[in-house]
Amino acid sequence: MTYKEIEHIPKMKNSLNALSPYIGKMRPELASYLINHYSQNEGYIYDPFAGSGTILVEGWRQGHDVIGNDLNYYAYILTLGKTHPYPNKESAINALDSYRNRVEKKVIQYNIEYIPEWIRVFFDSQTLKEICCWVNYLKRNKEWFLLSCLMGILHHQRPGFLSYPSSHGAPYLRTSKYPREDFPEMYQYRNVYEKLYSKITRAYKDMPTFDFEKKRIITNKNTGNLTLKNIHASTIITSPPYMKSLTYARDNRLRLWFLGLDDWRNLDKTISPTQMNFYEMMQKSIYRWSNSQVAGDKCVIVIGDIQSTYNGEKVSMGNALIDLAVDKYNFIEAFSDPIPESRKVVKGNTKINKESILVLERK
Repeated sequence: MTYKEIEHIPKMKNSLNALSPYIGKMRPELASYLINHYSQNEGYIYDPFAGSGTILVEGWRQGHDVIGNDLNYYAYILTLGKTHPYPNKESAINALDSYRNRVEKKVIQYNIEYIPEWIRVFFDSQTLKEICCWVNYLKRNKEWFLLSCLMGILHHQRPGFLSYPSSHGAPYLRTSKYPREDFPEMYQYRNVYEKLYSKITRAYKDMPTFDFEKKRIITNKNTGNLTLKNIHASTIITSPPYMKSLTYARDNRLRLWFLGLDDWRNLDKTISPTQMNFYEMMQKSIYRWSNSQVAGDKCVIVIGDIQSTYNGEKVSMGNALIDLAVDKYNFIEAFSDPIPESRKVVKGNTKINKESILVLERK
């Protein structure tokens, strides 16, 4: 397989992409490039491993109906939030204000003793009470955008966030770097309403114009068992989780707990598959995808350029996927997209230095 070098893609502004952190997410510029080059005017753009929803947001921005899926519950909520924002900041703030009195009353009697110690160490007790009450009301009322904004400010060391000093991606306290005795202001109570108000304001700073009449369908299922009924997915663009290269549930365990899922270990076993399970999952998924496409439709897969054992031989993951898809798809072309150090989740990691972009066409 010969790889083409992907052309330089200028950066783009869309504040929705920074709604809440997500490791290993696709660059918005790459999503825009792939949609521009391979999407069709009719049918849905489908991302079966939606992650933080980058493909879906960009597809929606470009005027397409979109459908996405992810088994990671945090990814599901975040994608719902990104694809269902309020039309403007004023509407979002009005919605936030409609819950304020109810939350403040609930906080007075809220008991945090049942909350695990590993959660409590991240927050001032009053802040933690407020977070729990806000999450309960927003989730109960399906306020996915507001809930995603809240997840986005859950932990960091900056003043606009809610936790004691900690990392922004995976939740690790940074008390050694910022000891309480030297930085007492970083361990004070944070008013959740005020921080959430500011976060919503930032979310609308560079938000593009969207057509709210377009369809946006998001599901939380295992893609290998997911059948799209009566839906023509004319363009599939996706980046599946590969070979335990990232631990999506572990790195989002704090957000997952607040969303109601505390068994992140079992979730990681499914959404961060081993090599054998990965190919089994992809074989099932490709078969399902093919049933939602017709001849000439495109399927674009973005995957790490790494070697793996497939059918007893060491081959690139890209070549293995092309072979898995051969009964349903023709291979059209492939691109190589280098991963600079600044974009790597684990700095200094030399195992994955570039991604392969495979373009397939339904037979």
